[in-house]
Amino acid sequence: MATDLKKTDVVIVGLGAVGGVAALPLTQSGLEVVGIEAGTWLTPRDFAPDELRNNFRGWPQSAQKANSEVPTHRPNASAPNSPRLPIHPMMNAVGGTSLHYWAQSWRLNPWDFKVVSETTRRYGAGRIPKGSTVEDWPFGLEELEPHYDRVEYELGVSGQAGNIQGKIDQRGNIFEGPRTREYPMPPLHGGLEGRLSGMGRNCHRSKRTAAVGPRVVLEPVTRA
Repeated sequence: MATDLKKTDVVIVGLGAVGGVAALPLTQSGLEVVGIEAGTWLTPRDFAPDELRNNFRGWPQSAQKANSEVPTHRPNASAPNSPRLPIHPMMNAVGGTSLHYWAQSWRLNPWDFKVVSETTRRYGAGRIPKGSTVEDWPFGLEELEPHYDRVEYELGVSGQAGNIQGKIDQRGNIFEGPRTREYPMPPLHGGLEGRLSGMGRNCHRSKRTAAVGPRVVLEPVTRA
């Protein structure tokens, strides 16, 4: 039996990585927001370090209703469905796939917005496959950068900037596009990631590898 609820300004269907984040600016602007989510709230206990449950039985996504909603894969409309993996990254829970995306929070690079024109300029038009539908974006990184910046500060992304308003910092990703300011939280250090970062900096600075330019940078990570 249907239940009539009090009217509201905005209804968000699905409180995942997009819908859940969208609720913040809407409520901050004074709107009344109601969110509808098929899943439930998960707690730290749901993410216990259990390799069998997490890596082989696919918890938590395998136990959710999303497991029966996995998109089909087939080469054409008349072909049978391709077998799907037993574990699929769909998710039904408050937070959606942001609950298990490894917290990697990369930005697109300037080149990503001009794939066709930059590929053509560097390698020739023949490197674009015939019949390809790939296109340049209608705008560049500079238009998205303020939005990247806001999301990084709202979520609490940690990292080391390599290009702040055109000023290159060798400690960060020197290949990234210009950003307005530093990350809101310092980069994670220690473990393999920290050692690789140090190796990358040493390789980049050495004369022997200057021509090759191997480099490892700390990945930007969302810290909940």
